[in-house]
Amino acid sequence: MTKATLNAHVLVVDDNPRNLQLISTVVGEAGYKVSAVNSGQNALKYLKLKQPDIILLDVMMPEMNGYDVCRTIKEDPGLKDIPVVFLTAKNEVQDIVTGFSLGAVDYITKPFKTEEVLIRLSTHLQLRHSKKLLLEKKNELEKLNEALHKSKEIIKADAKRLEKLNAEKDKFFSIIAHDLRGPFAGCIGLTEIMATSVDNMSNEDIAEYAQTLNETASQINKLLENLLEWARMQMGLVGYNPDDEMFVEMISNTISIYEKAANEKKIQLQLQLPADVRVHADPNMVNSIMRNLLSNAVKFTYPKGNIKVMAQVVENNMISIQVSDNGIGIPEGLKRKLFRLDQKVSRPGTSGEESSGLGLLLCRDFVLKSGGTLSLESKEGQGSTFSFTLPLAKD
Repeated sequence: MTKATLNAHVLVVDDNPRNLQLISTVVGEAGYKVSAVNSGQNALKYLKLKQPDIILLDVMMPEMNGYDVCRTIKEDPGLKDIPVVFLTAKNEVQDIVTGFSLGAVDYITKPFKTEEVLIRLSTHLQLRHSKKLLLEKKNELEKLNEALHKSKEIIKADAKRLEKLNAEKDKFFSIIAHDLRGPFAGCIGLTEIMATSVDNMSNEDIAEYAQTLNETASQINKLLENLLEWARMQMGLVGYNPDDEMFVEMISNTISIYEKAANEKKIQLQLQLPADVRVHADPNMVNSIMRNLLSNAVKFTYPKGNIKVMAQVVENNMISIQVSDNGIGIPEGLKRKLFRLDQKVSRPGTSGEESSGLGLLLCRDFVLKSGGTLSLESKEGQGSTFSFTLPLAKD
């Protein structure tokens, strides 16, 4: 007995007790596990409980003959793959043809020879085992092909996303280069004038040029600061280090800086911030968000305008912060470009201040990293409100 037929289970069906005993003994002594039933009906009842590896089936039985039993087995999807071998005294050609047409794998006539039965039994068990292995391999190959197909689709999708991202980044860095070129050109022009004409310049002229250089350098510094911070964020180099702090205390320094910036344009900065609300957030990220939103609000609000910074606790254990202004607002066409890498959204402020739009990309990424959301409401000529949420500290 081979490994393929080791412990194989054989069901013997015969209405003659002597034949049933003889066949069961021969098969059992050959090392197979044997179950025996004495009628076609009992065979079908048995098959509802257990499935053998092969069936030796007599043809001539009362009430339900072997042909009918075989037909019923082959019509059942759960049983049709079990090999059926007819073992019978009916040996006419038509009997044999009928047996094979019903799906039997073999037809052994009585009186049988023990060696013939065992060899045929072993052959069909090995064939069934090989068929199972082939089916398993086929299923494995189909799964592998399916997985390969999915992998190819994923790779294609990733390649398209990467191609798009690279194109967006190329466009984005061309925008950044353009935005840097202007201030640098201004700096170079001023320094050239000062280098060639300083002997003929008054102290007032020198002070004015120095003030302009300082403002331009500050503008370049802010742009580079945002660019480097955003680049580090994209590369996963910005760690998220949340802490539980009072929100007012967390942003106090940033508020102080932009109070001064607002005063320079005679803009009224109104604060409505709860004094006792603690948030769970990274202080550096929160201040970067506030710095950029307040900078934009001051930049795009007319002198003597108004800016409001408000915060209130909302559902889902979050705090919502709004930075509102009554400045120039944002046109509908520009709103759709604000958070896209491949679109240039810079425009001058109400006093000619330069901008790149990079700060809003940074705000979006930092808000998402903090577990919040960022939204915008704006009408051209009526001002803008940027809102973002942060999780509250867990007491």
